[in-house]
Amino acid sequence: MTEQTINANSNPAAADPKKVVLVVEDDAFLVKAYQVKLEKEGYEVWIATDGNEAISYLSKPRPNIVLLDLMLPGASGFDILTQIRQTEGWKNVPVIILTNLGQPQDVQQGKELGAVDYMIKANTKINDIIAKVKQYIL
Repeated sequence: MTEQTINANSNPAAADPKKVVLVVEDDAFLVKAYQVKLEKEGYEVWIATDGNEAISYLSKPRPNIVLLDLMLPGASGFDILTQIRQTEGWKNVPVIILTNLGQPQDVQQGKELGAVDYMIKANTKINDIIAKVKQYIL
């Protein structure tokens, strides 16, 4: 077994450079934390720090998954999710909402708009987020 094979087997995401995570988050600390952890796991990370920037990604090749905050400058996460679901080529991309909005109506709206998961940032460890990413894009 070559060293390259060992590395690929120990980190499956690194074996496929096409696995891309779009992180839509305006908190610089969280952006950096997600980016460092995801890149360590072998993912390519794209970043949008406001709603309008996130929407501009819809004209580009699709990522494998989107981590989406709801409270953003510019367009809201709900607006972004609506646009993702209406954009050919993007409508089947798994979207995980990561927010501190935990009211039942927010969770319901996120699910109705097509989020595959809804996680409350304050109650979620970054390793749990990484595990969810792996679950949805394996």
